[in-house]
Amino acid sequence: MMTVLKTAILLLMLCCAVQLTSAGLANDLAKSICCFSENNMRIPKKKLESYHWTSNICPVRYIVFKTVEKRQFCMNPENSWAKLNKNHIDKKRASKSPK
Repeated sequence: MMTVLKTAILLLMLCCAVQLTSAGLANDLAKSICCFSENNMRIPKKKLESYHWTSNICPVRYIVFKTVEKRQFCMNPENSWAKLNKNHIDKKRASKSPK
């Protein structure tokens, strides 16, 4: 009788673990925005508001720049313009953060 109970509890725990794992993955998929092409447009620095990286589950990692007009542009992180402006935004954030 104890063996059956232990097996049932183990099976229940396994089912819960699988459910939690798949729910987490589904949540990541729902939140992720992937870029499938890059933009080479040079946006003026004064129009850039922020940037973020595409999700780890995307086939290609891009930097997504967001403008003050709330438009988003996917850029290759190896692009010299993208590197320069990523650093510009990082410095701007650092100067605004409380010390």
